[in-house]
Amino acid sequence: MQRSTNPNPCLIAILLIVRSSSGVNFVFHYPPKPRSTPTTHPPARRHSQYAAYTISGSSSPSSPSTSGSSDDDADDRQSRTTARGRTATERSDSGSKTRSRRRLHLQDEDEGDGKGGDDKEEDMRVLGFKEEFLAGLLAPKERMCKTKFELLIDDMVFLGYPLHVRPDGTWRKQKKKRGRGGRNGGGGEDNGDVNMEGDLDVESIAMGYGGHEDDADDEKDDEDGESSQGGNSGNMTMFHVVFVLNPPELEYHSRTQQMFDYVVKRFASALKYEQAKDGYVWRESEKIVRLKDKANHEGTIFADLCREILDQSSLAYAISRIYVDISQSKIAHVFLNNSLGLSLQMPIISEISVLPSITEPQVPGLPLTTANSFGDDDTEGDNMLAKHFTLLFLEDLEGILKDIAAEATDSSASLARFVEACKPTISFLQISNSCGIPLHEIQVMARHLIHWRKARAIPPIHQRDTYIVSPNADMKNLHTLIPIYNSLFPTLQPLPKLLTLLSGKPKPFSTFIPSRAHRPAYLEILAFLIRHGLATQLRNFAWLRVTRQIKRAVAGEERRARKSPDSTTPNAQPLEKGKEKEKELSKMTSSISSLLSHGGSGAGGRGGGEESDSEEEYEDSIILEPHQASSIESAWLEMMTRGQPPDVKALFDRIIKYLNGQHAIEKIAVREGIARKDVRRVLGAFDGFIIYTRHW
Repeated sequence: MQRSTNPNPCLIAILLIVRSSSGVNFVFHYPPKPRSTPTTHPPARRHSQYAAYTISGSSSPSSPSTSGSSDDDADDRQSRTTARGRTATERSDSGSKTRSRRRLHLQDEDEGDGKGGDDKEEDMRVLGFKEEFLAGLLAPKERMCKTKFELLIDDMVFLGYPLHVRPDGTWRKQKKKRGRGGRNGGGGEDNGDVNMEGDLDVESIAMGYGGHEDDADDEKDDEDGESSQGGNSGNMTMFHVVFVLNPPELEYHSRTQQMFDYVVKRFASALKYEQAKDGYVWRESEKIVRLKDKANHEGTIFADLCREILDQSSLAYAISRIYVDISQSKIAHVFLNNSLGLSLQMPIISEISVLPSITEPQVPGLPLTTANSFGDDDTEGDNMLAKHFTLLFLEDLEGILKDIAAEATDSSASLARFVEACKPTISFLQISNSCGIPLHEIQVMARHLIHWRKARAIPPIHQRDTYIVSPNADMKNLHTLIPIYNSLFPTLQPLPKLLTLLSGKPKPFSTFIPSRAHRPAYLEILAFLIRHGLATQLRNFAWLRVTRQIKRAVAGEERRARKSPDSTTPNAQPLEKGKEKEKELSKMTSSISSLLSHGGSGAGGRGGGEESDSEEEYEDSIILEPHQASSIESAWLEMMTRGQPPDVKALFDRIIKYLNGQHAIEKIAVREGIARKDVRRVLGAFDGFIIYTRHW
């Protein structure tokens, strides 16, 4: 079962505008009757509102488009123009963010006069505006091509990526074929497939990605040198797919930027690709317009017209699917021109590490953990830990394998083999060793499955680890999960009873397993609980504590070494420097308030000038980074290990770097290849010097 974790996609409608030699045409919109529901306040009268028209990016025809800067309109200026009986004041300015902004005073014709129109006239209005009015407003000039189009009216944002035909009449720049040193290594046809990792074409395997990457820039166009005349391009000179949003005011920038980067620009680029190939966008636009003209002539009702357009136009149907799926935070899978499969999605939150505050959006059921440091690429996250992670599948395994089988690619076999071998109890490294799939490829395929929401990265589950009911568990959804649980585990403990046990005093999960024979089934139950956000791992973190007794013992040895005839002053200098560093580190230790004290010396001291100290002169403290210990800290650590067996000392040296409160004790065994019982034995030997805390 898959639920949305993005509470507000903010999508109101999607519009298609086309400009041809005969003028601008409002071709299509979905849904048929969109509602512009304000996010924060009731709508004011549009004729009293202003719209901010922002163009982000380089509008120079010779420059590649980048959605964050613009070199145009560098000089401040003001002018007044008149268009269709409405006045517009244009102002452009160039600041530190190099953006050009326009404010347009908008007043739709016949709006606000208190007169109601008939049903047919209402059908010709979209979001309260006449279609021809929106068409003119959303068809920017050619110099605005390949830039981010952003128009704000009331609480609605009109967001798009308008694309114009090139001066030579083509839609994509032609380039000569590359030689063997080209991007594809052999001058072969560039079909748009993306080989992200060099040796594994992960983005064109399973789940319908379609192998098309954003190729809106001329620098990426037609690298195979084939004709880009667009076949039946007709007289179209511009097309513009506009996404209408109503984001909350405080989330305006993040919501619009995400929608533009992940959906708007990619969809427009895919349409440009198909338009350049055989005039797909123009052909579909003509088809829709003909259907609208026919319906108008025959008096077809609006609802029937909408159904007919969706039945006969693949582009209209694709727009409707994108609207439905993106507005529900799902992945939109569409098929364009009977040739290009495209998948679009908005980024969603897959898990959280801290509980939301009372003022933040609450998303019950979202997984709660601090364990996941699995990066998005090889340069992110804890890479040493990544190989010790695994996948928890979020969908039925048979369904995932069926999707993979439906995509006949070179990588499908490897992906299917990985999915079949992947278990929530074994790590990527173990899978690699058992299946012979290189670890690097496993990590690439894992990221692919995570990206397409088929799986989530977790530390391998283990019966000796401790799990609790997640503080963010959605108990209101429990009634829908109980029947699913009962069908999967009909003879085992009921779900409410198991959650009751996990809500008690934290214990290793093995204590809830009746026998060794029940272990596989109970680990499957645990995976079910984690998958649905009902349970999370409770992990242990540790710090090394230096007791006052250890400090006194080290100080005593230092004094005796100074008094020894064989000792020299330089030998004691490192310890003195270490004491200074100790004072600085003590200030950083929140749990220790007092600074460390050192024994003084003087002729008038006790013992005839001998340095003296007392129990009160020392305080317990922690070592913040034991693997980077100062001289005095190293002396304390050496004192702690005295009397321990050699094998315990050796293991202690290996695990000491994890005892800084930043690493879970549970990951030591897999990281270092040490048996869990040996880790427990070492920690037990130093139990008096370790402070523990628990956290998810």
